Amino acid sequence: MLRLALISLLSFLLSLTTFYAQTAIDDCNLFEVTENDAWPFVYTAVESDDPSSSNEQVLEIVVDELPSAGASIRVAKTVANGNWFFGEPIQLELGSNVITVSSVSFARTVKFQFSSGEVTFSELFLNYLDINTCVASTGGIAVDSCSAFEPGPNETWTHVLTAVTSDDPASGEEQTLEIEVSALPEGGAQYRVAKTVANGNWFFGNPVELSLGLNTATVSAVTFQRTVKFQFSSGEVEFTALSLNGIEVACDLNEILGCTDFEAENYDANATADDGSCTYHPSYYCGTGTSWDDLEEKCIASSSCTGDLDEDGMVAVPDLLLFLSAFGNACE
Repeated sequence: MLRLALISLLSFLLSLTTFYAQTAIDDCNLFEVTENDAWPFVYTAVESDDPSSSNEQVLEIVVDELPSAGASIRVAKTVANGNWFFGEPIQLELGSNVITVSSVSFARTVKFQFSSGEVTFSELFLNYLDINTCVASTGGIAVDSCSAFEPGPNETWTHVLTAVTSDDPASGEEQTLEIEVSALPEGGAQYRVAKTVANGNWFFGNPVELSLGLNTATVSAVTFQRTVKFQFSSGEVEFTALSLNGIEVACDLNEILGCTDFEAENYDANATADDGSCTYHPSYYCGTGTSWDDLEEKCIASSSCTGDLDEDGMVAVPDLLLFLSAFGNACE
């Protein structure tokens, strides 16, 4: 009883400071799907080939929603001769549900079977360890919809979140990113650390696979000023919580990224923030005293000589011939 009281107290304290996403059993990859209509979902606590399989097994699930007809859980375990034993169904309740399987002197398999995948939970513990690495697959914010992310440097690393820049006096301090991933694109996604080192050069860390649930990336403190960025391989990563150094990162979901320069070819009148995607006709780059020549496809110098009709830098006979050829023509 003391142990159960401690885990309940721990769960309460954690709930005061930690964000927990809700997910249904049938959306969580921790649960196996069976062909048993009565017990369609199973969580395996331990297999018989695990040296610690004979130890006590304690599962706690914090239920937030139940289907209208309710739902049950039961223990399925092997006994000394290898046969299966199935415990009595236990009705699940809203809040904390704790199921304990006593220790034995032999190797065995222990599973917890659920009567419905519509059970929604926010916390899951096995033997007092948080094992909830799955979160809801809906309700998240996509990286490419969050204004905190900038366009990435290339097609491999499409989005960037800047933790700190070298002009910040505290840029040498430890930088920690926490992102609660709720959905990943088909094929998965990665992140990596990009940071400057003591001589100002860039260092790029190894790619790390993102997983559903909480992902934490920590960049150690240094004694010099530096820039630290987190690069992501896809804007389709969705998340339900995002923080830097313990501070929530805000996303302006009303912000529309696009080209905001009206002189650009791809100017977007609906865009509220520039995303660096503007493209321009080559004539945009012609300097003062030059103009774009469509035939030569380059910027050419504009003549400052009055009468230099062929713009060759001097007034000569060819200019007079050009004038005479046009003399007497009616101007439209």
